Amino acid sequence: MAQAVDVVCQMTVDVADTTPHVDYEGTRYYFCCAGCAKSFQENPAQYVNQNKA
Repeated sequence: MAQAVDVVCQMTVDVADTTPHVDYEGTRYYFCCAGCAKSFQENPAQYVNQNKA
């Protein structure tokens, strides 16, 4: 099973059809829960930029 790192809480999550996700600027980001997905949606640049540093 594929895995991804939640950019909000840094938790490793298993990627499945039901895994919360958001598509932002051509990239799909996966999250451990709907709460992290909501935080990302409210300010995606904060999380994307912190992980590019």
